Amino acid sequence: MCYQREYFYDETTHAGQYPYDAELGIADGNGMSDGLSRVLIKLCTRLPFAEACAVLDELAHIQISASKAWRQTQAAGQRARPALDPRPTTKASSQDTECMVITMDGCMANVRGEGWKEVKLGAIREVCAGQDVKYNRHNDAVQAVQAVQAVQAVQAVHSHAHSYVAHLGGPEGFGTKLLTEAQARRWSSGYQSVVVGDGAVWIWNLATTDYAAAAHVVDWYHAKQHLCAAAELIFAGATGNDKVDKVDKVDKANTWVADMADLLYDGRALEIAQRLERAATLAKPDTAKALLTEAGYFATNHERMQYRDFQLAQLPIGSGTVESGAKQFKHRVSAAGMRWSRTGLENMLPLRAATMSGTFDTFWRSITPLR
Repeated sequence: MCYQREYFYDETTHAGQYPYDAELGIADGNGMSDGLSRVLIKLCTRLPFAEACAVLDELAHIQISASKAWRQTQAAGQRARPALDPRPTTKASSQDTECMVITMDGCMANVRGEGWKEVKLGAIREVCAGQDVKYNRHNDAVQAVQAVQAVQAVQAVHSHAHSYVAHLGGPEGFGTKLLTEAQARRWSSGYQSVVVGDGAVWIWNLATTDYAAAAHVVDWYHAKQHLCAAAELIFAGATGNDKVDKVDKVDKANTWVADMADLLYDGRALEIAQRLERAATLAKPDTAKALLTEAGYFATNHERMQYRDFQLAQLPIGSGTVESGAKQFKHRVSAAGMRWSRTGLENMLPLRAATMSGTFDTFWRSITPLR
């Protein structure tokens, strides 16, 4: 169904207008109201452009081409970028918030003419204490126990009020955006604060520069991955165990990882590093080099691996929030067949971050001029 409206032309000024467009808030010659643009772009931050248009057609019987949806999204993203995207959120802190947490990671996106490039991602969240839990070495998890049994119990932490920042480029630009968001979230307002990440040097450089007063924690899951990698090196036959059958190797490796996980949880990462250095003396050259690399990981990060102390202080030790966020970003920007121009990807990132933060409507009002 098509609608026609009257057009008025002023011969003196040589300008014309559609009065009904002005009444509906349609401007800039795009034939779309502010409300329709907002809904369309919000869909485009969740779905590929053609799919977003198909959903809009099915639900609202409004037909828009994928190319027009792309242009609208690009224009909105371009308006956001000069203001250090994404704009600060307006999420209010909960009364039971006990600390604020920043986690950092990266995901890859395909940029035309450049290949796969890393998109740096930061997540900020608030946490509060929950039920009694304690560490279990066999499944990496903290498990609920009865209060009477909780000799070494600590409090679980529950996160809420997540917001995200994304940046295509180096740590400096990303750090500026993340700090802008953190300050808007009242990072320095007296809460406990934590930075959680893997062993990437750029993460800890930013943490040291911008969040020196926060606790710095290496993600527990990443640390366990390094233990598993070390076990694979030690028990895969490279250290003189070639005659041990495969099942026995696996059993010994699992036992070793569990024992080292106990040491790791107790904050004894330096002891793990020393054991790996001794194992390297018995290994073949290539394996010895890899074991020394793993030893260096634990030695360098040992102060960030005081997991028992962190949990007793009711601080989180996992970076699952940002890793989940990275997967959500990849769903929109790195799905099969997706390739972006650098400008196109940079325009999409603040919009996608606002949608994932649950603040898209507030964000939209901040980048849309009043009409």
